[in-house]
Amino acid sequence: MKDFKITRRVFVGAAMYMVSAPLFATRKNTVLDIQHVLKDGQFFSAQELTILIDIAEIMIPRTDTPGATDVFVIPVLDGLMLTWASNETKVQFRTCIEQVKSLARDTYLAEYSSLGLTKRQHLIEQIDHSSFNNKNTKLSRNYRPLKEMIFHIYYNSEQANPDFVLIPGAYRGDLSKQELEAITARGYL
Repeated sequence: MKDFKITRRVFVGAAMYMVSAPLFATRKNTVLDIQHVLKDGQFFSAQELTILIDIAEIMIPRTDTPGATDVFVIPVLDGLMLTWASNETKVQFRTCIEQVKSLARDTYLAEYSSLGLTKRQHLIEQIDHSSFNNKNTKLSRNYRPLKEMIFHIYYNSEQANPDFVLIPGAYRGDLSKQELEAITARGYL
């Protein structure tokens, strides 16, 4: 696996995190149209990563703009689980994966990763619909924060949002009053 350094664009709330996110070795199943991750990540297992990558790609597919996979959403999420996530969040996201697997078995009598793309898309659409219509279910309480984090990472990536600037310009410890006024006039403060 090769390290991919995520820059200051990835942050949660007001804090910033530097995340080392390895690119996952995958094997494409062209019949089912799914990428199987071959080795465990920093936090998630290979099986969990396979499901997460697929869910993220269903949520944010590649169109005329990059998809979740192009922006390395799940490798970043995997790294954030070590640097940012509380124990509660770790359990919540892993529980959500188990809930998705369980719903796949209950609905289609098959493992999630063995379903065709259309069935996986339908399953995620149904989970999404029910999670936002009834926010009091355990699935909803686990799924909505995961979806929010996937979109947060995506929209704070340079590939998805090249105009995004978390902190404009470089740090300048000593500014003259004239330099400060010029920066303020440009609207950076």
